[in-house]
Amino acid sequence: MWDIVGSADTLRARTFVAAIALLSVALVVQVSIVARLGLPGGRLDLVLVLLAAISLIEGPLVGAVSGFVVGVLADLASSHVLGQSALVMCLVGYAVGLVMDATERSVAVPLAAIAGACMAGTLGYAATTSIFGEAALTGGEAVVRALAAGIYAVLLTPFLFPLLAAGSRRLSGRPRRGGR
Repeated sequence: MWDIVGSADTLRARTFVAAIALLSVALVVQVSIVARLGLPGGRLDLVLVLLAAISLIEGPLVGAVSGFVVGVLADLASSHVLGQSALVMCLVGYAVGLVMDATERSVAVPLAAIAGACMAGTLGYAATTSIFGEAALTGGEAVVRALAAGIYAVLLTPFLFPLLAAGSRRLSGRPRRGGR
């Protein structure tokens, strides 16, 4: 059960390091730039969009571990309970990684999966803050912010997902879909 070294879901060091580096840069951009934008309805969660895209490309193991590591970094950079972001991002990364095989069959799957991940992550943050007694949003406000996060993710995904997929293929040496 715990023997993942010989399975198809191995955690490749280069892929993992690249994912953590990209997510760490996205976390800095999120905190310093994106959080200050006055977007209507809520805000774009760049880290969740990238985590969901990485999970779709690399699978549930890379998604869960990357989500946990960047979640801990996000928790250290914020003032809320330590482990809150790590829990939400780990679960989102794992869940999105489970639909990895369906991304090659449809263009709509990455859009729906990444938008759903952003919506679930936003609702997950709202739920965990409520559980820990620090609720800053009502249920209706959380739903509005989740819908806004989903819409922003749909707008950003067509630009980021192909770049990440190409970078992943190049990093791992896998051929393109056409066999080249």
